[in-house]
Amino acid sequence: MSSFEFLSVFISVIVGLGMANMLTGSVRLLHCRKTIKFSAAHFAWTLFVFFMMIVYWWTVVFGWKDWQDWNVLLFVFLLFYGITLFLLSAILYPGDIPEDWDLHSHFVEIRRWFFTIEFLWILLELTDTYLKDHFDDFSIPYFLLIGSWTLLAIWGWITRSRPAHVFIANYHLFTLLLWIMYQFRSLEWTRATAGY
Repeated sequence: MSSFEFLSVFISVIVGLGMANMLTGSVRLLHCRKTIKFSAAHFAWTLFVFFMMIVYWWTVVFGWKDWQDWNVLLFVFLLFYGITLFLLSAILYPGDIPEDWDLHSHFVEIRRWFFTIEFLWILLELTDTYLKDHFDDFSIPYFLLIGSWTLLAIWGWITRSRPAHVFIANYHLFTLLLWIMYQFRSLEWTRATAGY
């Protein structure tokens, strides 16, 4: 196996653990649906992190496959990127979910941890885009997306307002889905990774 193949397997494990954690947590919520107090923000964040894990796995496996100069710093960087997404999933779905859980109250209590890790993830995302030399490809739409997520994360870090958190989470999810469709429209990921 090549260095990249070892890395992609390791990354796949991290993504798999994060997805398994969220899927298991979602099923536990389903079993406790009569006593759980659901939250639109929590649901939107669950979908956002889930889709980000898919995007991360895709961009690592296909965006870095032709990279030749592997070293421990790059390996740690890509690993840490995946770990931040796993941490977001673990914050949303802790190991012990009480049967009378209030998902909004939980998120408000841990929001500063969540948004601090999101800030770190955004820095890693910008670094990843820079290392792959994609700033010119993504340009203004990319910076508008990342900039809006950053500003809304600051607002989320500060506020305890339920409507604000519902808006912030749904905005993240909606714009992520738009970005994915935008990338499919231009086939940027396909061209960049397939060497066309």
